[in-house]
Amino acid sequence: MQESLRQETGPSRKRRKIRSPDVFISHAGPDKLHIARPLSKKLHAQGLNCFLDKTSMEPGDCGPYEMETAMESAKVAVFILSPEFAARKWTMRELRCFLRRRREAIESGMRAPTLIPVFYRLSIRECRELEPDRYQDDEGKNIFEVEKFFSEKRQREASTELVKRELQELADITGIENDEEATNDLEDEFGHLARENLVKRVSRWVKKKSEEDSSDEVREVLNASGCTYDLFRPCILAELNPEEIYLQLNSRGIDGSPNTCEARLKEAVLSTDRNTYIGATATGKGGVGKTCALRAIAHDDDVKARFSGGVYLMSLGKDANVGRLIEQLCIAVEASGGNQAAAKMREQSELSRVLTKMRAWFNTRVCLFIIDDLWAVNGIDACILQKLSTLAAATGDMRERRSRLLYSTRDSKLKHVGKQVTFEPREREGGDSVHMLMLAGGANPEEANDPRCKKAVSEILKMCAGLPLALNVAGTGVRYMRDRWEGEKSQAWEAYLSKMKRRNTLRSESPEDGYSSLDATLHASLDIVESGIGSDGERLRQFSFRKIHRSLCVMKKQDGMPLALVRELWEMDYESAEKYAKQMERVGLVDLHYDKDCEWVRMHDLTHDFAVQEAQKEESVTFWYKKLADVCRQGRGLLAITESEGRESKDAREKYVFESIYRVLKQGGCVEELKRLFLSARWVKTVIQKGGVWQYGEAVKDLSSFLRNTGGSESLSRGTGEEDSVYAMELMMRAARLSVPFCGEGSAGIYFQLYGRIKHRASELGSVQRILEEIERHAPRPWVRPVSECVERADGRLVEQIVLPYFGSREIQVGMDSSGQVYGCQVKESGAEVTVFTQSAEKETKIVRLEGEFETESQSPGDVEARSVTSEVTEKKRSVTRATCATFCERKGYVVVGCEDGTLRLWSTSEKKVLRSFHGHRSKVACVAMSGDGRLVVSGSEDSKKIRVWDVETGAKVGKVLGGHTGLVYSVAMSGDGRRVVSGSHDESVRLWDVETGAQVGEALVGHTSSVLCVAMSGDERRVVSGSEDRSVRVWDVETGAQVGEALVGHTSSVLCVAMSEDGRIVVSGSGDKSVRVWDVETGVQVGEALVGHTGYVYSVAMSEDGRRVVSGSRGKSVRVWDVETGAQVGEALVGHTDGVLCVAMSEDGRRVVSGSGDVRVWDVETGAQVGEALVGHKREVNSVAISGDGRCVVSGSFDKSVRVWDVERGITLYVGRVKDLGEIKSRFLRTEDLGTGASRAGRTSHIFSREGGIVQRREDGSEAVLAELDDPEDLQIDHDHGVAVARVGHLVAIMKLVV
Repeated sequence: MQESLRQETGPSRKRRKIRSPDVFISHAGPDKLHIARPLSKKLHAQGLNCFLDKTSMEPGDCGPYEMETAMESAKVAVFILSPEFAARKWTMRELRCFLRRRREAIESGMRAPTLIPVFYRLSIRECRELEPDRYQDDEGKNIFEVEKFFSEKRQREASTELVKRELQELADITGIENDEEATNDLEDEFGHLARENLVKRVSRWVKKKSEEDSSDEVREVLNASGCTYDLFRPCILAELNPEEIYLQLNSRGIDGSPNTCEARLKEAVLSTDRNTYIGATATGKGGVGKTCALRAIAHDDDVKARFSGGVYLMSLGKDANVGRLIEQLCIAVEASGGNQAAAKMREQSELSRVLTKMRAWFNTRVCLFIIDDLWAVNGIDACILQKLSTLAAATGDMRERRSRLLYSTRDSKLKHVGKQVTFEPREREGGDSVHMLMLAGGANPEEANDPRCKKAVSEILKMCAGLPLALNVAGTGVRYMRDRWEGEKSQAWEAYLSKMKRRNTLRSESPEDGYSSLDATLHASLDIVESGIGSDGERLRQFSFRKIHRSLCVMKKQDGMPLALVRELWEMDYESAEKYAKQMERVGLVDLHYDKDCEWVRMHDLTHDFAVQEAQKEESVTFWYKKLADVCRQGRGLLAITESEGRESKDAREKYVFESIYRVLKQGGCVEELKRLFLSARWVKTVIQKGGVWQYGEAVKDLSSFLRNTGGSESLSRGTGEEDSVYAMELMMRAARLSVPFCGEGSAGIYFQLYGRIKHRASELGSVQRILEEIERHAPRPWVRPVSECVERADGRLVEQIVLPYFGSREIQVGMDSSGQVYGCQVKESGAEVTVFTQSAEKETKIVRLEGEFETESQSPGDVEARSVTSEVTEKKRSVTRATCATFCERKGYVVVGCEDGTLRLWSTSEKKVLRSFHGHRSKVACVAMSGDGRLVVSGSEDSKKIRVWDVETGAKVGKVLGGHTGLVYSVAMSGDGRRVVSGSHDESVRLWDVETGAQVGEALVGHTSSVLCVAMSGDERRVVSGSEDRSVRVWDVETGAQVGEALVGHTSSVLCVAMSEDGRIVVSGSGDKSVRVWDVETGVQVGEALVGHTGYVYSVAMSEDGRRVVSGSRGKSVRVWDVETGAQVGEALVGHTDGVLCVAMSEDGRRVVSGSGDVRVWDVETGAQVGEALVGHKREVNSVAISGDGRCVVSGSFDKSVRVWDVERGITLYVGRVKDLGEIKSRFLRTEDLGTGASRAGRTSHIFSREGGIVQRREDGSEAVLAELDDPEDLQIDHDHGVAVARVGHLVAIMKLVV
């Protein structure tokens, strides 16, 4: 099988000799002699491998193949454009190929080929507005008519409109214009010089682009360290059918058409009819042979010859979800050599992006993708076939051969594609049924007519009613008996029939079909293996074959169970379990599968239904789930899994137990045990380490709902003091979710996070206290124990946190879509990088960094030109610019970045490069926003008081410049449909604009008393909200221009960002006071307390459509998601500063900490409690503190230029002095030197130290472990003498103890 594929796809003599070309030159015949051939010679002279049609081939080469190979592999393509180029078939095919390669590469994040159009005898305008009637040859005939461009065949291949679109797409790429006015006219005295100069210009740019591609290729594919890269290897990814399976893929009737289900399915797969869609769907009930037919087709010689890129079978099942589908797609890519490509696919959370990367991997290969047993369940929607079919639509070669998809399904809700082939039971006693039964039974077909067994065979056929699964099980049962029969072989048929009749209990309402007798065949198989024929005995430790078979009811459909775990369920050693599993496999009861040094047991779905049915009759399914739970506990119990560090499980058994334990305990009725597991800090720690937080969260929600709805927990119903357990479970789940961004796989760092997020509930909830005690017992040493509030509480209004890779600038944008996905972008402080982030509804975070193209220069060939835009940057020399602002359209994957040089740049997040630049502003772009559909972008700059709107796809300016402000424009926003723009300005006004006309809508909205820094618009465009330097938020009625209600006042610093709900009734604002506030517009009242926790100014906010969730971004590294509806604060009161903490210091004995903010506070290190009352007296913020060795005296300095000395015990001021005397005052009252720098006081290095916001341990082997990670801490100090650490985190004073 594999050899035949290698022979077909392996290199021939010629293919081994020619390497992939650097440059492909596409041209029409008239331009070969004067442009194409001179260009090819010049490029060859420069050391480039150039492909120029047949001149690059040798006798014996296959022309179409060589052309296709060159087109699919060339890094740079040059298109010499002329009327003949547009009219001819092959030139447009070449262009079509490169445009497709370019689009697919952009979509998948891979490097695209460079396309360089040479506008030789077809100008840019003519490419954009092609008029075929205009062009005539030397004889006066229309060129397009001569080339049969308008013929039905040509139009069917590529219509006039398609050709126009393709030329327009090419014209959007910056190319080389024929400034020399070169022509093919040989009578032109200076024509040869013009052509020579044009060729020089083209060759210079081609060489430059080729060198860029080569250097990138070296970096990306094979670097100096010798890293490997993916190499495509076609393969057949499908199991072989057992030998006893009877199928007729090539069977034909008298009329020559296929006359079996499998033959019709094969014909549909191989069909070349252009009207046939890209796939075929096999439908029918279970057990009718669909899976076997798919396997047989995968290994068929005709199919392998047709699909040279390989055949890839993926199996799903009724229990499958989107995650399993994605994993199966990744396995197909891995099987074909794409290990790195599969790894990138697994990083995606959306199926559409996985399919994009998969299309890019298979690209030009002609493949058959087979997906077996597909259902619209568990997040897989009814249109899944159409989505998957894009795989075939976008893959294939240039000989018009396409990949195909083949499906099987039992789900009537699925919308089918392609030819539908329905599988049904065979004719009861027809030839197919006879062959199936005889082949499975290991008998000659003629045996069916043997008088000695004819009657028995006939009755078995009638009972199986042509159902392939029943026929196969019956046949394998007979084979098993025949192989062990001591008498006449034919008598085995009668013996089997008697067993079958004895067990023929009807299971379906229709006794006329094979399903009614399938149970009888399965019972007969069990009777056979249990009868002692060929086995060592009827029972083994009281476990009959019937019992061990029905024990498999605990398996998931279409999923296997490790034999290592099965043997524990059967209570026998591995060798015995394998022996008896093989016996059951021989009679069609189970399948054994070997994968990665592990043996797995599987069952057909209908056989699984039988096992469930039998278990319900006997012990009950719950009994077996309890039994499996006992097996999972064996050894050192479930928590033994928690002792391994990292994501990888030690073996398949452990991995299976970890992934299945929620289902096993729930189905086994072990609710109390499952609850205890969820309340175990060690288990939750392991969940975080193994990346299973999302699944764990769903399981906790399910169990909590069950307990609340059914009262299934004794502790809840009897009031035994455990009423808090459900709440504690949910608290731990939220703590785990919030902890993920701040911890790796080390246990110490995870325990620090969990402990800190739940400790405030310990005094009132016994479950929480027990969790803390468990952490203290099992945390590895050393570890860091939070004493005070160091991290956000798990039951606060903060529900999610996204940690970005660096401390950003004030330029950050956040958003949230209807599904709950959070997205946004952040500009790095230096302006040299933009980070784009998304967090899916499943809480999977993806971060993309855009860097390396913040430079200004004139455009070069191969770059995308912004149409209808004239660059105002006249300097040709390259210079570096900085990003100043950005906006992200998640729907299209576009980021528009405003730059210091006045340009805007459209980035593709998938390709990580600039698609086009917009030129028009003369200086720094100050603000930018995009319409909801991603079609338009609006920007304001510091060069004027005007606003510009741009078309994202073309780069053209839309409408007139929006002018009317008398001060700098600080903020812009755009309606979802792009029809309206709202702006805020230094002139203290808010203005609304009509994009199409450029006119201001109504009068300016006036009321703020200082600069308007931020604006937003409601979804219905009826209201506008603005925030100002005057610390107020105001809402405006667009129609009347009147302010809605009073100003919303509460922030203590400038309002930097605002957002509004769809209906305009709820507003959210962020401020320089580091808080987020939510407002009810109708009442003018703040909703709940301010949302605090950010460590920097809040520069961006957004709101979900229903107004229940708010997302905010600050200058710090984290983006936060808040639950607006969460009730009042629970647990211990959050005692402390209400503003940001500016300074901290520790006492020399390590027992007390002092902090400065708007006031001064002293803290007890052991308890985390505040000592006495806040020390109040300074008129401005306190920016310097120091404390005496015994912690009784504090010195503080303030921005009010005063220094105060405090008596901590009495809470009074002992002395007031001046800042310039601070040193003298500290020496006088504290009697020690510079105690404000506890970190330096130790004067030595340690194996525990602070770095990048965390406390790190360096182990003896040189490795490092993060013991604690804080959210943007400042002034992190460690007192090694007393094992104390302190830092300021926003408004919190983080006090921690080192436990060694």
